[in-house]
Amino acid sequence: MVAKRTTNYLAASSLLMVLAGCAGVPVPTEQVELTRNAVSRAVTADATQYAPAEMKAAQDKLYAVERALGERNLVAARTLAEQAEADANLAERKARAAKAQQQLRSAQQGIEVLKQEMLQSPDAITPTITP
Repeated sequence: MVAKRTTNYLAASSLLMVLAGCAGVPVPTEQVELTRNAVSRAVTADATQYAPAEMKAAQDKLYAVERALGERNLVAARTLAEQAEADANLAERKARAAKAQQQLRSAQQGIEVLKQEMLQSPDAITPTITP
């Protein structure tokens, strides 16, 4: 009888500790909003094209955040939201860097074309002096 009462007491106290722990964890609404904004910025920066792995990781974690919020697992929701935000920021930066590299290559190719044109017709750039 004492063992049964102790078991019931332990189960009840464990449940109360879990509930108290959940009550003390605020809903991470601000972090989730930051994460959504980061994912949106990454999409705008064409991260799905230039950093698909990072973008997929960010989106997958954002979906997991939604599931965790639905299950009221607030600690996991916050952690996943922070990870998703970091993945989205990385995807955005990689996309912007890749686009900048493309622009640089395009500019270098334009410079090479101009150099070739100048070498092929040197008279076109030599000013004529008339007395």
